Amino acid sequence: MREWVMRKPSPLVVLTGPSTEMSDYEGSHIMAFAAGFSKPWFMPRFYLKKTFFKPVTSNSLEVEVAPLGLRKLEADLVKSGFKREDIAVVHPDNLKNAVGPETKLIGISSKDPLGLGYVSLTYSSVLNLGEPINKAEFRRLMKDAQKARQKFGAKIAVGGAGSWQLLRPEAVGSFNIDCIFMGEGDATGPDVIRKLVEGEDTPRTVEGKQASLDDISPIIRPTIYGAVEISRGCGRGCAFCSPTMQRRRVMPLETIMHEVELNANHGQNDVLLVTEDIFMYGCNSSNFTPNSDAVDGLFKTLTAQEGLKSIQVTHANLAAIRADKALASRVGRVLRERSEYRLAGKQVATVEVGIETGSPKLFKKHMSGKCKPFEPEEWPSIVLSSLSFMEEQDWVALATILVGLPGETDEDAKQTAKLIENIEDQSLNTFLVPLIFVPLGTCGLREAALKSVTDLSETQAEVFALAWEHNIKIWGPDFFNSPAYKSYWARLGFKAASRILYHLKYKRSDKWRRTIADRTIKALEKVV
Repeated sequence: MREWVMRKPSPLVVLTGPSTEMSDYEGSHIMAFAAGFSKPWFMPRFYLKKTFFKPVTSNSLEVEVAPLGLRKLEADLVKSGFKREDIAVVHPDNLKNAVGPETKLIGISSKDPLGLGYVSLTYSSVLNLGEPINKAEFRRLMKDAQKARQKFGAKIAVGGAGSWQLLRPEAVGSFNIDCIFMGEGDATGPDVIRKLVEGEDTPRTVEGKQASLDDISPIIRPTIYGAVEISRGCGRGCAFCSPTMQRRRVMPLETIMHEVELNANHGQNDVLLVTEDIFMYGCNSSNFTPNSDAVDGLFKTLTAQEGLKSIQVTHANLAAIRADKALASRVGRVLRERSEYRLAGKQVATVEVGIETGSPKLFKKHMSGKCKPFEPEEWPSIVLSSLSFMEEQDWVALATILVGLPGETDEDAKQTAKLIENIEDQSLNTFLVPLIFVPLGTCGLREAALKSVTDLSETQAEVFALAWEHNIKIWGPDFFNSPAYKSYWARLGFKAASRILYHLKYKRSDKWRRTIADRTIKALEKVV
């Protein structure tokens, strides 16, 4: 039985998130996506916590670094009049030590509370080994929060990018939450939290308004990965995505560097530039043509900052790369020189991009703004030319592909499969991530049906198989040359475990899950 221990006096507001969001994954923000995979029924939590989502360091009670979203909220609260000492940002496993008699609110931020995000829904469905790790950790956190409520009377509010999931029918009655906060919290969040703390009535669901630049507060404590927001929103209007439906706001260079320096002063010598598209920094063109002066100025200032070890960006747009290859070359060179990633023994930069589909018709229907300043009919050639150009700069993309978009026909899926084959034929190193379309609760297609791997057509299943055969061929040798798999016995054990899993779990499974598993395991055996 857990003992409740608190510091005296306890903080007025305790902020936290699931364990999967309170880890730095040993510096790899890309690895965090794997928290959407199934939690195998045979794998204990303590093992995953020790080897996968290791907790960030806590200094006494509070975490030393926290997710960017929580740090922004913390800063917004202080700006609105809360005292710093009234707020504690803690690891969820320390919640029992943080909440006490003076605590009025437990604020929880979650990107994927029910495992309905793109990666979670797709790969928990494909693997079929159990519920997503994200979902299991959110449920665990909520149990502890409920215990705190019962003991001390604190209210519970949940926000974050995944809060929409808690409004779905399958979530009704699952959690006793006082307030579900949707959208951006900078402008609206502090007032809602103040009302909850002071015992005033608040709606159970609150929609935050889009913040102006003046509403967005600079962080006051360091972030995981040294994450710094350089822009918010996108404005390209892709119907399947939430940020693209928001107007774009660009953070002033002075604010960005203030946050970089704050992180560096606390030992965070890596910086992760959080943006929907690095090439839209400073962009003021309705046609989405990059502002090369603004982007060059950003990187010139960053590289002049003493003590920075690595620089990474979260996203880039393939059309923007094609629109200004000279700028893309300069950005790629900086990122490669400041990268800690290697492929086939060579230093490379990485970034997430969206391919989404190989069908110009489907592209025009759901994401026509994504290719500006070009036309939807050019999209397949934009993808190939930009990916190829990136690799000339040793800049490798992690590229998402959406399967099952509303209205996708067999011909559309064939065009996507053909695009993957062209990527393979050009010997590109792109890491392809096929995802089942999810009607995110804040996107333009939110009323569409929720699907799983059993709803795939034969051609859609082929997209998955082709993508993972390509990934394993390109990235598998490096993975199996890592220290964990260098020995003959380790490789033999992996082969044996894969085959046993296939025969026990997938051989008698539904057709498409069996097909994907069979081709993936055969590809693995070629590189192990």
